[in-house]
Amino acid sequence: MKRIFLSLVGFMTLFGLMAAPVQSTALTVSPLQTQAQPEAKTFTGTIRKSGENLVLGESSAKSNYLLDEQDRARPYEGKNVKITGTIDRASNLIHIETIQEIV
Repeated sequence: MKRIFLSLVGFMTLFGLMAAPVQSTALTVSPLQTQAQPEAKTFTGTIRKSGENLVLGESSAKSNYLLDEQDRARPYEGKNVKITGTIDRASNLIHIETIQEIV
């Protein structure tokens, strides 16, 4: 009886090891990764105050874009600049990568 029990336990253990799930090597991609990252663009215009915020007034498009890094843009207030960055169209906000004065 003891021998049958041990054989049964051994068989169950062996079967459990063989039936272990195999981990998939396929990569899963989250929905955030599948969305294309916005491409950096160049914007030119004059930085000026609009209420409490600094904006880039782009004369060619006759548009004002809110700037995400107010402290970084403050030294350029009233000056013509070239900003490289990405734009959030929903909020009309430019995420500044680089900013330089146009002389």
